[in-house]
Amino acid sequence: MSKLSDLHIHYINSEKPSFNDKRKLMEEKLIKLGLPYQRVAVPVQDGTATVNIVSGAHRRATQFAIDTNKFPLLILEDDVELLHDFPFDLEINKDAKLIYLGLSLHDAGQGRLELTSHDDEYYRVKNSLAAHAILIPTPDSAEYYIDLCDRSIDITNWHDKELAHDSQRELFLTPKKGPVFFQTDGHTRPVTNFDIKDFVIE
Repeated sequence: MSKLSDLHIHYINSEKPSFNDKRKLMEEKLIKLGLPYQRVAVPVQDGTATVNIVSGAHRRATQFAIDTNKFPLLILEDDVELLHDFPFDLEINKDAKLIYLGLSLHDAGQGRLELTSHDDEYYRVKNSLAAHAILIPTPDSAEYYIDLCDRSIDITNWHDKELAHDSQRELFLTPKKGPVFFQTDGHTRPVTNFDIKDFVIE
């Protein structure tokens, strides 16, 4: 059984010069974490909707993992911060389609964030509008995620909204110890750094 200590990390970062500081800070954080990582550069795409650029970047990061067989994979966006100590010894549940290592309180149109017990280590997740820290356990999960990103691009919709929609039928999990990463940007920090207890349904 793989653990979080076995993760390969692909982090997404734009080629725009204004994102260079984020790249530097992100790599400082990842070096301290000590897990293998690779930057997935997002080219400047003038005239392309931001929503499709983000979904395309997640797709590219996932395809790199398939091409190089780097699983389990953690995709991080370049504005994340560790909330607590990284749970290196947590076993990765490979029955999950995806594992959220970060959650969001934003309403995705599916209803309020819901967490229900799945096993001793994980909650099942429904209605989380988040994709800043997505763990992809297996190649099969990667194929699903690529298909979801393609679907999102086809309709110019945020792919985290598509995830929230799919959470009604797919097995998405998150650690019971709480989110591992939150986002540092001003508009995302309040909805990604929170106590999950209020959202657990017994």
